[in-house]
Amino acid sequence: MNEINISEVKQQLREVARNYRRPLRGKFAVLAPFKEEIVELSRRGAASGDIASILAQFQVAVSKDTVARFLREETRKDRATRGKKAVIEPQASATEGTTTRPMMPRGLPVSQ
Repeated sequence: MNEINISEVKQQLREVARNYRRPLRGKFAVLAPFKEEIVELSRRGAASGDIASILAQFQVAVSKDTVARFLREETRKDRATRGKKAVIEPQASATEGTTTRPMMPRGLPVSQ
């Protein structure tokens, strides 16, 4: 491979890596199309067992544990995409700028 081909391949590979999403497997793949509805049911207070029962009425057979894992994973993703909250800097105190000595146990000599 010459230099041009290597750089093209690296760029294409970088693009594939940037857009890669692991395919859903198992029960999560079954639940993925109903993500919004499952999350909405959970927000309205439905327990994972209740959600599993509701899904069973529509021939989507999953356990309450699978629903709970799915919800936990989805809420983790949502929190990660919202970003971190801004850090609030502490306000300057009235004694800022003054020098203080470190605290020493009583009875020990203090050197200055």
